[in-house]
Amino acid sequence: MLPRSTEQPHELAPEAPRDLLEREAKHGSAGSVLLVEDNDQVAMLVREMLQELGYRVERAGNATAALRTLNSGSTVDVVFSDIRMPGNMDGVELGRQIRLYWQNLPILLTSGYANGAQEAEREGFRVLQKPYDLPTLASALQMVRNEGSCAECGQ
Repeated sequence: MLPRSTEQPHELAPEAPRDLLEREAKHGSAGSVLLVEDNDQVAMLVREMLQELGYRVERAGNATAALRTLNSGSTVDVVFSDIRMPGNMDGVELGRQIRLYWQNLPILLTSGYANGAQEAEREGFRVLQKPYDLPTLASALQMVRNEGSCAECGQ
């Protein structure tokens, strides 16, 4: 016979919370991205992709909101913005403003339209063509973070 114990058995911790903690520890380890995207469905998909890569994501629905976020002192390691957006400022103009006030903040622009991408590239911005997959997004983000976002860097 085995000896009896008066102690209650230790409950096993459920797996879901541990998995959640591991995911939370993973997410955010790559840094913080300010995602500037006006389309809610696209933003949701891209947010998931960025989180899968380990980034914390803050979203702005347009360029003006993105500048407000940056002005608020929010910690951002890279800005990832669509080029075509409604309002008086597109992604290229947003990039210009960021370069003016936050010179060392890396910027990655994206577009499904060739003409917007050409203008951005002429100004030295790195452009990720839509559609893109997870490895391509990861590579592009790493590239702009390594290069910086200044026009003189030869992007």
